[in-house]
Amino acid sequence: MTFIGLFNQPLNHFSPNPNHGSFLSKEDLQGLAIPQKTSKPSSTRRLRLFMPADSPHINLCKTIMSAVAMGYPMPILLNWKREYNRPSWHFAGSHIAKLESLLAAIQVLLDQTDNNDVSDDDIAVLVDAYDMWFQLPPSVLLERYHQLNREADARVQKQWADLNISADFPISPPRQDIIITTAKDCFPDAYSGSDPRYEYWPESPMPKDMYGDGTDKIPWSFDPARKYKNIRPRCVNSGLIMGSMGGLRDALQRSKEKIDAVVMKGRQLWSDQALIGEVIGDQEIWRKWTRQLGSSWNGSLSLNNIDTLSHDIQKIANAALLGQRFEFGIGLDYNFTTAPPTCSSEEDGYFVHLLNETNIIEESKKAGVPGPIRTNGIPPEIRNTNDTLLSSTNWGSIPLYTDFFFGTTPIAIHHNAYIDGLKSSRLREWWDKMWYHAQLRHLITQRLQSPASSPIAEIERGKIVYTAPKEDIVSKKARVFSPLEPNFAAVDWDALCQKPGHGVPWHEELFKDGKGPLEITRE
Repeated sequence: MTFIGLFNQPLNHFSPNPNHGSFLSKEDLQGLAIPQKTSKPSSTRRLRLFMPADSPHINLCKTIMSAVAMGYPMPILLNWKREYNRPSWHFAGSHIAKLESLLAAIQVLLDQTDNNDVSDDDIAVLVDAYDMWFQLPPSVLLERYHQLNREADARVQKQWADLNISADFPISPPRQDIIITTAKDCFPDAYSGSDPRYEYWPESPMPKDMYGDGTDKIPWSFDPARKYKNIRPRCVNSGLIMGSMGGLRDALQRSKEKIDAVVMKGRQLWSDQALIGEVIGDQEIWRKWTRQLGSSWNGSLSLNNIDTLSHDIQKIANAALLGQRFEFGIGLDYNFTTAPPTCSSEEDGYFVHLLNETNIIEESKKAGVPGPIRTNGIPPEIRNTNDTLLSSTNWGSIPLYTDFFFGTTPIAIHHNAYIDGLKSSRLREWWDKMWYHAQLRHLITQRLQSPASSPIAEIERGKIVYTAPKEDIVSKKARVFSPLEPNFAAVDWDALCQKPGHGVPWHEELFKDGKGPLEITRE
């Protein structure tokens, strides 16, 4: 099997030496190293938005329209006709479909050899479709994506430097390419039938006292969510997955291999989080092993005494020596800057004006933040956004949902705080708290009737330019990916937003302005 993605050599690029013994030579280690992409990354890239959605609903409508209002590309809907569901897996079957359908869509896009609109370097963003509300434009997300990757790479470089791993060690330090939102509770765990091996995952880089004296302590409680309130997030939540198209293809292909192996054994994976968690767990075990190899590198050999390694590391090491790849550049959004879950953070955030210090002090105290406030003004990536339609927005004087412990204003709110019915009540009652709600019809009308032309974002002073896909010029509608007809057909808004049998017209629930249906005239 060939894995291309970020790299241009097959996965099984290494011809194993059956006599490795207790040492690995330079040649052995070069075979283990992930081949780097030879061509220079493209300076012009597309941003593509994906959502797993299998039926119309006002909550799907809110997610899509919040993205449209903020200037994101038109979304591609996955598993719309439930083609990827596994009925025998029950609820987990639709969760696993989320990743399988994303892989299929990415493969179809990248295999379109006659289409120069698609590149391995394009960024794909997968978000949950029924409980995610965008509040900041895509330029902010992209700035933060690159910043998170830089921070992760710096942590790895320091880790290697602390171990005195020589610069001539044949395996390079891993570089982050894919980010996933984090969770405070590490679930599902080994008891679910899946084992992400969380003991090998990195500790959160956030301050050890960010929740005060009780940081990282789990009190006894009947509350299955709030008992994790004071845990620094370090586990996976799959509400948002983001990375290069090539990198995601490789990681998702590895996920699919795990699914196929599970089916062969007659068992199930609990969810997409369990699946991606296992891939990350294998990656972290691989990284631990390569650090051990690097720390013993003497310029020609590395010590590899398999018998002294733990069973987990032995298993990964042996598979790697036979050509299996485990490094996919996956990392987590420890900072809660993208679209973090609100589960186990139910009261940690609320809507504030970023330049209203009195407001922030009051809400921070209400949330229980120890010490001084952590939200200080408008972050530069928000202040410097160059979206023409949002140019008159006073970012310091509008209500933005902010997490007061992290001091961050995420690009989206993930409404998965299920305790005490919070999810359903907030999805109903918080919609008109979104800063753009009073002008939502105007924003959406302007977005949908104007062709996508100007860049979505310019990163690193214009070194990287992101634009919307060409399809957005032809049709400003959501599109559906189907494996049977992989042509990304456009879908009308009524088909997405109006649940059959639901008496209230979707435009009344969405806009609440009494102005009737949405009317769009393309220029």
